[in-house]
Amino acid sequence: MHKKCSRCGDDMEVILRNVMYRKKVKIMNVPVQVCQNDHCSHLQVVDVVKEDLKQLMENLGHNPQRQNIEFDEVSELSHLLVLMANQEEDGAVREALEGKVNELLDLFLLAQSLGDEEWMRELRQRLTKIMI
Repeated sequence: MHKKCSRCGDDMEVILRNVMYRKKVKIMNVPVQVCQNDHCSHLQVVDVVKEDLKQLMENLGHNPQRQNIEFDEVSELSHLLVLMANQEEDGAVREALEGKVNELLDLFLLAQSLGDEEWMRELRQRLTKIMI
């Protein structure tokens, strides 16, 4: 997920931020890339999760209820980043990532055995997003 800032060309880092939607909904733990240049400070939602965030906002509608939403319950990448942020050792992070990939692969095998093409497609997308 290494990226250069489109405004100044400096490196960007991925952090988890809160996003407000329609001044009523606080969406927590959204992965964003932030420019490391103090004079620029440009930020943008990580490309891989843009569709998940867009879909969530569409589902909330134009006049949502006041609420807080944990984005890591919606997005695999956000979920893994939250897990990694809560881990102190690299081995624990690797173990958490491997566990999530194995869980999704097990579900894929189940979906395949049931012949559920839609579920298989969804699981492929989820795996693709965390393997970046």
